[in-house]
Amino acid sequence: MFKREITLRTEIDDFIQSCSVVRIGMISDSEPYIVPLNFVYLDGCIWFHCALDGRKTSTFRSGDLVCMEFDEMSGVDVKKQTTYYTSVIAWGIPGFVTDKFLAKRVLKELCIKYLKEETEITESMLQRTGVVKVSINKITGKERLP
Repeated sequence: MFKREITLRTEIDDFIQSCSVVRIGMISDSEPYIVPLNFVYLDGCIWFHCALDGRKTSTFRSGDLVCMEFDEMSGVDVKKQTTYYTSVIAWGIPGFVTDKFLAKRVLKELCIKYLKEETEITESMLQRTGVVKVSINKITGKERLP
């Protein structure tokens, strides 16, 4: 075990649930590319929405591995010259959701998380919005708490 490693998956899952942004790193056009995204964490997977075209979307369609980062700084101790934080890094392969029922569920969950209300997801919304699922195949967590 590494110093400060989070070893319980339930603690990692709870932390991811509490985060508002995930940063997804990938290789696009032969260079590193990082994008912050709104997301929901359902069934042990990261889900988000995106445009149906563009750099991020074409990179996701490549089927290449992505790296996701979640973090929260919870304070600074000036006397000890240290920062308190929690961070999680996960890896997985993104895939576009083709099942309309599942895509609608994810979009509703995103609305509940960020808008604090359930929103009707119309057929028009589904047709112009990509929904992506990243199944996590590796995950690590680290923290320093007061």
